Amino acid sequence: MPLVTCPGCGEDEQLIGRSVTDGDGAERRELTCERCGTTWDRDVVPTCRLCRSTDIEGIPTSTLQEKGRGDQWAPSGVRLAYYCWSCRGADVTSSSPRPGPQPAPGSGQDLTGLRRRSR
Repeated sequence: MPLVTCPGCGEDEQLIGRSVTDGDGAERRELTCERCGTTWDRDVVPTCRLCRSTDIEGIPTSTLQEKGRGDQWAPSGVRLAYYCWSCRGADVTSSSPRPGPQPAPGSGQDLTGLRRRSR
């Protein structure tokens, strides 16, 4: 499921985004659909799809790799899964969030322990 779709026609590829600065200096992201012409503001604050909280944190779950020289692989990025501290849901910004409580990825510790360790 695409992260951004047009609210008018459902298009997810022919979208144009631009930064707009309001009169008070606040910056926002404005999207326009090339297919139907609908224009809307995109919310840039990640929000939990389960409880609508913004108290979420991205936790690295895997390293993305690409073919390097010869037979070697080179890291090209990190996949983040977002966990909600309010409802403790897992992967809460994806199209298939899982309700909490969830253990941290790759270990048996709960998220509260992970948060204490990372701060």
